[in-house]
Amino acid sequence: MAEPKVGDRISLDAKKVGQPRRGGVVRDVRQGLSGVRLEIEWDDGMRSVLAPGAGVLLIEGRARNGAKKAAKAAAKAEKTKGKGKKAKSK
Repeated sequence: MAEPKVGDRISLDAKKVGQPRRGGVVRDVRQGLSGVRLEIEWDDGMRSVLAPGAGVLLIEGRARNGAKKAAKAAAKAEKTKGKGKKAKSK
């Protein structure tokens, strides 16, 4: 199975029979101590981090290079946010 990448469209099996699958977009992929963690932005606007089990997650669409680069740039900007330039001392 292919690993989800930033920008991929995914869906997740419902918790109960009769409920629809939940859909969203992968915003970040992190390597945790016990495996991969995915930050997902769901279609309803909520975000969550999950460690998918085998056969639970369906990759509906692969990330295009433009979407993937934009997501990485946004993540990088978020990490550097708040870090101002230091003034040079003489």
